[in-house]
Amino acid sequence: MMRRMTWRTAAQVMANIRNQIVMVVAGLFVLYPIYFILITSLKSNEAVMMKPFAITQLFPENYTVAWKLGNVAEYFMNSVYVTLITMVFQIIFTLMAGYAFGKLKPRGSEFLFMLYLTALFVTVEMTTVPVFILLKDMGLINTSWGLILPYIASGLVLGIYIVTNFIKGLPKEVDEAATVDGASFLDVLLKIDIPLIAPVISTVMIINFQHVWSEFYWALIAVKDESIKTLPLGLINFQSEYGSDYGVLAAGLMILTIPVLLVYLFGSRYFIEGVSVGAVKG
Repeated sequence: MMRRMTWRTAAQVMANIRNQIVMVVAGLFVLYPIYFILITSLKSNEAVMMKPFAITQLFPENYTVAWKLGNVAEYFMNSVYVTLITMVFQIIFTLMAGYAFGKLKPRGSEFLFMLYLTALFVTVEMTTVPVFILLKDMGLINTSWGLILPYIASGLVLGIYIVTNFIKGLPKEVDEAATVDGASFLDVLLKIDIPLIAPVISTVMIINFQHVWSEFYWALIAVKDESIKTLPLGLINFQSEYGSDYGVLAAGLMILTIPVLLVYLFGSRYFIEGVSVGAVKG
């Protein structure tokens, strides 16, 4: 028995070591491109050409050139505006629909929920033409709302699916006890359920933030006015102007990447918790 337990323990240790090695190698593959762009953004163009993989004298002026002269500041603020408004509406709609499907469960909700999930199989490319025609008839093409409305819709399906499954797994006894104590529907929702749903809402926010902040395909189609271009789209013009200055170009790419890294860094705990629980329950 001791020998069997010893072999089993050794196998577990070896499996853990193997998994750790795989994770380290995968992490290096993911982090090295970011590291390369970062060091490139801090070097002069001459240093990039002479020693592309070495860290030489720091040249932070690249960020000043990109932010002010490259018009990245305006593109950045446009992205912040579009992303914030999109996130607010997505949270409201996702919470309302997820609560209705997962907790209230009106008649026919199961059928509607399954029907709604069929939208997961609809790609952006399949809806590009009808959405463009619809927004053009509404006069929203080449406006910020021409970006915001499709962004809101694109993030609802997966978010509602995750939130609904999470809510289905919440204990009913807590709500029933609060109702017996005289709590109203809004009291139960705001003081009990929403705090319990907070981790999975954070997960949905992180996923949708990355999508909206980095979205390029629809922005390229719907926006032509320079004053409302978002950062991913504006970097195309930036690349054409500073394409030969690799340090400045890398600085612009880092400005695009840093907000996504910060969101994942500070929200990773909620992201892992929400995905592991919200996507499995129900």
